[in-house]
Amino acid sequence: MNKQTCIEQNCTFAVEGRSFTFGGAWIGKHKGTGRLGGVVYAYPKESKVGDWHGVRKVPAMFSREWRSNMGDTQQAVSFRLYGRLCSGVYYKSGSDIVRFREVQA
Repeated sequence: MNKQTCIEQNCTFAVEGRSFTFGGAWIGKHKGTGRLGGVVYAYPKESKVGDWHGVRKVPAMFSREWRSNMGDTQQAVSFRLYGRLCSGVYYKSGSDIVRFREVQA
């Protein structure tokens, strides 16, 4: 991940003749604060988060796990992106998505 903002494209795959398209990862900066935020994907077996294609990954720490009031499993994730400390929630039981935002160190 060499740019500080990005929107991933071409996130389509085919299974048994059917195509599935996803939004992909995206990283943006908050207009008011300049802090990073967005969506990346979890690779917990590698202790990493990265883009949808799995080409760009950064080390991550997967910590506390809990069940939400909707019954799904979520997990706290922290990582450094471009030298900035980020924290997010991995929506573990329904997808590989991690919604994150930059936090103060």
